[in-house]
Amino acid sequence: MIYSDTVRYALLALAYLALHRDRLVKADEIAKAQNIPKPFLSKILHELARRDVLYSVKGPRGGFALKVEPEKLTMWDVVSLMGEEYRFQNCVLMPDKCEVYETNPCIVHHKWEKLKRKMIDFLKNTTIADLVSVEERHLADMLS
Repeated sequence: MIYSDTVRYALLALAYLALHRDRLVKADEIAKAQNIPKPFLSKILHELARRDVLYSVKGPRGGFALKVEPEKLTMWDVVSLMGEEYRFQNCVLMPDKCEVYETNPCIVHHKWEKLKRKMIDFLKNTTIADLVSVEERHLADMLS
């Protein structure tokens, strides 16, 4: 996996919230719909709220809602918000050595660099709004 479960769960939760923009959504609902452990999801949602991505409303009628437009929030933004850009800086074979030996990189270094650029480009050009259609299909499959 190119990023952690934290980022993956954040992306799933944000897509779910984008799909349900008309209301506050409880963490329980997202956890159940996305099959995410609720305690882990709650931490992620609160972190996204602290970073001004989500509104967080406490109480029995509370929940979470997007604070930013899903068209303006990219997958790369979420990777960055969760502090995981470093995962795209290391070499695939020699994470601690390859960058040090710029004059003699490992055998896959240049190919890996090209692939990393493509992955980062994909993440920077794919928004949460783009993920909503995936979420809609996922929910349709669950209902049928």
